[in-house]
Amino acid sequence: MRIRSSIGVAAVAAAALAASPLAAQQASNSKWEGFYAGLNAGGLWQTTNTSITENNTFGGFNGQGGGFIGGAQAGYNYLVGPVLLGGEVDFQGSTLTQSISGGAGPSLIGATSAIPWFSTFRGRAGYPLGSFMPYVTGGAVWGHQSLSGFDSISGPFSASNNFWTWTVGGGVESKLTDQWSAKLEYLYMGTPDTPLSTPATTSINEHSVGNLLRVGLNYKFW
Repeated sequence: MRIRSSIGVAAVAAAALAASPLAAQQASNSKWEGFYAGLNAGGLWQTTNTSITENNTFGGFNGQGGGFIGGAQAGYNYLVGPVLLGGEVDFQGSTLTQSISGGAGPSLIGATSAIPWFSTFRGRAGYPLGSFMPYVTGGAVWGHQSLSGFDSISGPFSASNNFWTWTVGGGVESKLTDQWSAKLEYLYMGTPDTPLSTPATTSINEHSVGNLLRVGLNYKFW
């Protein structure tokens, strides 16, 4: 009986020792849960390749450029087993501009495009490792764009509109304290759904790529 009792005590002790690190890990991961908000800053780089038909001739224009972005974000995280799931929305001011050049047939086009602001609406999935968390993210982008310049056939022009597109990316976030965390994030942004061109353009096929890199600081409220 004493031998069986000793074995039982040893088994309980071993189970307790094994559970202790797991419980500590779960308690640490749960500190990621809750509502948060913060600020961010970084850069956005974009390249554009556009095919157009103008005055019954085929042509196109290309451009590339970059600019500074800065804004605010807010979101909510919820722990599902070892995985942290959540959603985030942000608003960004942007100085992004592109120098555009090209033409179609006899026309020559020189212009500047800009995205002065945009917002993203994204889901996030992360894997907390104590105070450190890698994550993936993706969703939609809504923003405003403009194009202004000169067409040698139709003269000066200016156009602007709001657009939607998609985005996907990832990042790493690290706890500084129980409430404060810092992140580094990359987003790939797709082609806007409503491209801009000259008034003489009768058809357009645009392909643009945006690359966003930013750092952020978040405060978790609860």
